[in-house]
Amino acid sequence: MRRLTTKPKDPFKACLPVIIVPWLFFLPSTLAAVGSAVEESCSTHGAICSENAATICRNSTCISACSLRGMQECECDAEEDNYCYLCCGNSQHQCMAAHHHNILRPNGERWEREACSRCRMHGAELEGLPCDDTDPARLCIGGRCSNSVCHTKSPGSVCDRKMEKLCVDNVCENPCSRFAPHLMVCDCPAIDQDTGFASEDRCQLCCYDFNLKPASRRCQNAYRKYKIMDMFQKPIWRVGLECAGGKVCNKFGVCSASNLPFLLPFLLIMLYQFLCQF
Repeated sequence: MRRLTTKPKDPFKACLPVIIVPWLFFLPSTLAAVGSAVEESCSTHGAICSENAATICRNSTCISACSLRGMQECECDAEEDNYCYLCCGNSQHQCMAAHHHNILRPNGERWEREACSRCRMHGAELEGLPCDDTDPARLCIGGRCSNSVCHTKSPGSVCDRKMEKLCVDNVCENPCSRFAPHLMVCDCPAIDQDTGFASEDRCQLCCYDFNLKPASRRCQNAYRKYKIMDMFQKPIWRVGLECAGGKVCNKFGVCSASNLPFLLPFLLIMLYQFLCQF
């Protein structure tokens, strides 16, 4: 006689009703508790719900400050405005910093980052200094916390008041610190102390070790010593830096004469033609 075998029961399926039934009973009360918690977190009408999200409490609901005037959050055209302020706009109103639409905090102040506010209010004393601890590339320029200071400067030129940072790939930074935080920017000498001739390192980024005693510090070529390069894997040139013999560093990292001697004959001809008209 063939023996019948029964398939063993799955313990999880057997316990499933025991797990689900209590949840069905407690779920409504859990949701109600969550809902009441949300209401409690937004119980003060007109209060700020979140500084970072720029939301205001209205009818026990946190809403965007922009929606107070029927607008939505957007991106301002100016990078500094987009970084510093809450920007609002809609199909009828241009996207601008919220205060231009008279959208302000409950205390009447702008929706503005603290770093930007500090730079705007104390711009004269903070000019050329870092304005945001979280973003070292931003400097206080003309009362604005900006990272675009290098857009109008030559590559490798000094871009801060302490003269510790250079413009590299359109960013104001201390490129020497890429290798180690104690390395500082310096200008290699125009004359090579070993050869007595014009130094080839003058037009490149140079660094020195701040941890060493001043008498032991030596300004060295950052490309050869530390392999510090730009985004194109090339040495960082110091365009516009003065070289020996009244020359300046060009965009190829070479000391070259000013363009004025080459233009002088043409300027004299133009001046002669102008005087001959009278």
